[in-house]
Amino acid sequence: MATLTFQTLKFSDHKDGLHVIFMKYYSFILLHDALTKIGKWRATENAITFADVPEKKVQHRFYVLLEEGFKNLQGILTSKKTFYIHQNAGIPLIGTRFIGIQDRGTNFLEIKPVTGCTMGCTFCSVDEGIGSKKSYDFIVEREYLVIETKKLLEYKKCNNIHIYINVHGEPLLYAEIVELVHDLKKLQGVREITIITTAVLLTEKMVDDLANAGLTELNVSISADDAAAAKHVMGNPAYAIANVKKIVAYAAKKLHVTIAPVWMDTINDAEMEKIIAFGKEIHCPVRVQKFCHNKFGRNPVEEIRWGEFFKKIDALEKKTGVKLKEDTEKYKLEKTKEYPVPFKRREVIEAQIVSPGRYFHEKLCVARERLISVPMCKTQSGKVKIRILKTTHNIIVAEEV
Repeated sequence: MATLTFQTLKFSDHKDGLHVIFMKYYSFILLHDALTKIGKWRATENAITFADVPEKKVQHRFYVLLEEGFKNLQGILTSKKTFYIHQNAGIPLIGTRFIGIQDRGTNFLEIKPVTGCTMGCTFCSVDEGIGSKKSYDFIVEREYLVIETKKLLEYKKCNNIHIYINVHGEPLLYAEIVELVHDLKKLQGVREITIITTAVLLTEKMVDDLANAGLTELNVSISADDAAAAKHVMGNPAYAIANVKKIVAYAAKKLHVTIAPVWMDTINDAEMEKIIAFGKEIHCPVRVQKFCHNKFGRNPVEEIRWGEFFKKIDALEKKTGVKLKEDTEKYKLEKTKEYPVPFKRREVIEAQIVSPGRYFHEKLCVARERLISVPMCKTQSGKVKIRILKTTHNIIVAEEV
């Protein structure tokens, strides 16, 4: 008899097959016939047992089955096909805006372990969640992300690193978010860690665990206080602002919490003072953000000029007696080393296609230890000849030639 036990997998048997739940929010199905070919089996919550089959044989055949299953990984909440990036996948974590590590040559580092969102915010600058035009989501193995972050920090040689877990979507969809914070905080040079979130998936236990793991700050997106207005702004009729406010008030007793509403001219003007009042009530700073038009985002209103925005902010600060602008001293950037870009613009190279990108007809390719986005790529697999179009801060975009 051989029993295989897993930490990130859970099993649930159904008529259509064995449902494998991966990291809480993702799943795929293993067919009963495929499992029976290995041997007589029985699954419990986080283990599967095969009777009368040698352990080595079970491990080999079941892991082959799992590898095939992961090709059909799908988000439970997002319903999108999901790709798992792990140490043996041959996929670098530097090269795109939406997954892995983004370094702009400063002491502020963005870590992106996951994509996807349960909301559909009307102002979303990256078109995530409900109503998104994106076809695929991604999730990164925690150990791989920590290893690659450690390598980068050793190269940067900076002892004042601020890590922002700032994903294209909702970072709390990453089931190992507590463990990730814990591992990142232990890295030499890491001083602060901030999670940017809607707080919809936050629980009191998660708050406690994040605080104990070393999280420095929660930056919470609340852009309306009225229940109906909040549902509209967040793009989800199930959004419950009362629940969010309750958990944010709890978090404020355990962590530094910043409330960060996005002010959309003519849409949520009446909500700003209510949000400020909530911040005062729970003793949290409120930092109002200007809605900015984004080519690839959702744009429900025209963008106002910065001068007009600051004029409105100044008037609101005077009326409420609350500071609403970012603390420029706190968020002062320090220049640091960043990895050299291994390409020149307009350079033509050959790259290996490793997966679809986030959009239909987009492909992700690998060359010179960088992940490269190739929109409108006709080649479906194998190697492809591409021309490098963009290389700023190791964000690599190319076109097929």
